[in-house]
Amino acid sequence: MIRKANINDAINISELDSKMFSDSLGFNFIKNDLENNDLAHYFVYEIDNKIIGYINCWVSDNTEILNFCVLDEYQNQGIGSKLYYAVEKVSKGIISLEVRETNLNAINFYLNKGFHKVAVRKNYYSNGDDAILMVKRFERNFKVR
Repeated sequence: MIRKANINDAINISELDSKMFSDSLGFNFIKNDLENNDLAHYFVYEIDNKIIGYINCWVSDNTEILNFCVLDEYQNQGIGSKLYYAVEKVSKGIISLEVRETNLNAINFYLNKGFHKVAVRKNYYSNGDDAILMVKRFERNFKVR
């Protein structure tokens, strides 16, 4: 089940984040984002009351995906797509993200969702890895009055 995260999820999200990423956002960042950042949107996927994946983004005129992960044993089951579409529903037309250039599974996931590679950010990660900046543009069906 997907739901919006709340402040009580901060510890579980930060534990998942630390497990999945060498460059974790950290508990304080996540807690502060959930409590104080009106632009922040966090969505979690739960199975048996356990968070097994999450995605977070900041939404203003554009949307930036900050982190996105699903535990390895739950990957390739459509959970990532469901989490991603939760972000697309709150987005206003442009979504951007950085992805480690060595993360071919994630790059292919985003390409399949309509993202395009637009730039490389050299030495973006703390270990010196480069990041690929990816962007997706789409238009909402707005009615003109």
